[in-house]
Amino acid sequence: MCLRSSRRPACRGGWCAPCRIESRVPAVVSRPARPWFPAALSLTMVGWGANQFVSLLVYYRQHHGFSEVLVTSMLGIYVAGLVPALLLGGRYSDRTGRKRVTIFAVSLSMAASVAMMGAVFGAAPLFVGRLMAGTATGLTMAAATSWVKELSQAPWDLKSVPGSGARRASLLTAAGFWLGPVAGGLLAAWAPAPEVLPYAVHILLCVPLLVILARLPETLTRQHSQASRSAGEPHHGEGRRRFRLVVAPAAPWVFAAGTTGFAVIPAVVPGLGDGRLAYATAAVAITLGCSVLIQPLARRVDTVRNARSLLTGTGVVLIGLCLVLLAILLASPALGLVASATLGSGSGLLMVGGLLEIQRAAEPHELGALTGYFYTLAYAGFLAPTIVAFLAQWIGGAWILAGMVLLCAASLGMVAINSRKHLPHALERVDPSAASTKPHTRA
Repeated sequence: MCLRSSRRPACRGGWCAPCRIESRVPAVVSRPARPWFPAALSLTMVGWGANQFVSLLVYYRQHHGFSEVLVTSMLGIYVAGLVPALLLGGRYSDRTGRKRVTIFAVSLSMAASVAMMGAVFGAAPLFVGRLMAGTATGLTMAAATSWVKELSQAPWDLKSVPGSGARRASLLTAAGFWLGPVAGGLLAAWAPAPEVLPYAVHILLCVPLLVILARLPETLTRQHSQASRSAGEPHHGEGRRRFRLVVAPAAPWVFAAGTTGFAVIPAVVPGLGDGRLAYATAAVAITLGCSVLIQPLARRVDTVRNARSLLTGTGVVLIGLCLVLLAILLASPALGLVASATLGSGSGLLMVGGLLEIQRAAEPHELGALTGYFYTLAYAGFLAPTIVAFLAQWIGGAWILAGMVLLCAASLGMVAINSRKHLPHALERVDPSAASTKPHTRA
């Protein structure tokens, strides 16, 4: 019986061209029209759940009497869950697929919010919740970032341009890290039950997301992973070599630039007096705002012929650090805010540029692992304010910034030297639309 018998005469055995086409489609019809968006939204919601705790720190200190050491320990245990999840989660998703890891991570993020509701019973539930939140964040950033990239190309997205996956994942990750503390702070300040309501809102938003994620296609089946591994054997390790020589030197500056823009500058720029708190608030807004707004430009800067996106991002960070040094020497708060904007822009360029380089060079069976390594190195940049504060006990702020300028210049030089080395061998990996549109997964 012809599948289109309501519109045309029945064919013999369902072998007409329309039947052969439509027989492959029904499993996909009920899925979301833009499957990449819910996958990217998982990055937003997990980032929201991880960062909403930051805006409640003051509340916990005031109403529970938590010491600074206790609060700092809660931040530290988050990293203890984050780093192993980044390193192992991407590798696991390369073997088993992106979908199940992402769904598990969102569920774990919800469980972390449930645990942190137990702060009324003491600090122990917060430690458990923070550990789970860190693990969920690492798993999502490694697996969902790869999932978004794969859903942003044929056969799931025929209209996207090369680099869309990296830009989409980066934008929605940044959105979650920004929305979490903003929403948490507003609810804690103006809504009832500040210990419960922020976490409850996060859980309620995640429930429909899980339902939608369950309907999305898996982009990497085990058969496809094994086939990709076999196909990649002649050039095995090319992606990893480019990662070590080009991406790794620039990766720590992703968050080192951002934290310098909103944490180091308000601490080291002289002449602020009683306005230091307001200045710090402005520095946060400017740094994070520029980081998000610059990201659409990063894809246009990128090229397949060299590491221009990373060179541009590292160069902008280097300019920003020089401006910070001038702001200290000239005691100019205004120049400090200009430096915050520059460093935020460099951070955004490096985030998208690093993901573009990885997604272009990595084989499908190593994309998740290299994404996890990239984020691990990027998170190492969060140590920048701690290192600066430690060294400031013996060294002046200007000398510390001069040292950071030299380190950034060295990173820029290393990226420049290796910019054209170990480039992808196949143009199909650069432009998915140029490759065969034959699906790599089951219909």
